[in-house]
Amino acid sequence: MASPVPTIETTDLVVFLAVIRTGSFGRAAVDLQLAQPSVSGRIAALERRLGPQLFVRGARGTVPTPAGERLADYARRCLDLLAETEAAVRAEDVDRIVVAAPTSLSAAVFPAVLEAMAGSPIDVVCRIAHSDEAVAALVDGSAHAAFVLNRVLPAGLGSRMVAESPMVVVVAPTHPAAALSEASFADLVEHPVVVHNWHDQVRDIAAQFADPRRGHTSPVRLVGSPDVAADLGMHHGYVAVVPQFAAAGALRRGELTRVPLPDLGLSLAVRLVLRETRSPRPGIARLMDTLPALAERIAS
Repeated sequence: MASPVPTIETTDLVVFLAVIRTGSFGRAAVDLQLAQPSVSGRIAALERRLGPQLFVRGARGTVPTPAGERLADYARRCLDLLAETEAAVRAEDVDRIVVAAPTSLSAAVFPAVLEAMAGSPIDVVCRIAHSDEAVAALVDGSAHAAFVLNRVLPAGLGSRMVAESPMVVVVAPTHPAAALSEASFADLVEHPVVVHNWHDQVRDIAAQFADPRRGHTSPVRLVGSPDVAADLGMHHGYVAVVPQFAAAGALRRGELTRVPLPDLGLSLAVRLVLRETRSPRPGIARLMDTLPALAERIAS
């Protein structure tokens, strides 16, 4: 039985994402150098093909509906895969691999990956994607390898442990807690705290900082980005609780210092995820050779 012919064209996806990016049919038309009726017609035709409404117009401009947000994820992945296909077909005597990692890991992972590929006939593309996006890119083929944090993987993907990075407590060198030779949670009650929120167990850590004496000037906050938490520690007087890899650079540069609290007992597991194949391509084999150096960079 023949496969159904796709009803969505590449241009449909380009126009659709331009509307999301610019927040306006008119601005999308200018950005793409198209007439506005052409953009409106493309979106209307796309809605007829798919069924649900993709955009609503309101005081904040043109915003995607829940159906539009779902389509946006797939549209980006489809266009990435098409670009990867074109580049792979045109490459001559070059093994091209796409490696994905979340922003929080990128500074630790990508320099080591690029250094490992230097001087070899391997073209590596480093792509920022949060862990779920990276896994999805592996499944659909738009990425060849991904570094992820604590994820359950679908069938067809395998993983290797790279390193575990403990949660640490850090402050700016000028922070009063930086002068403590020993510290307890009670010593930090007058200072605001920010905790990188990546797992249910993080709430247990946040609860250890809770204290009835805390006022509105010293709250305990949870944030999804470890880089934001580290930045609040460096520049805004917070006590930051982050995975060690997120603070490693600032600790080396002297922009952050460890607070001597007892071990928090929680670590992030960093894993390299790959499609399961019997004979890995040369770029993947070379990437595997970097794991000891990556483990040292992340865990040290």
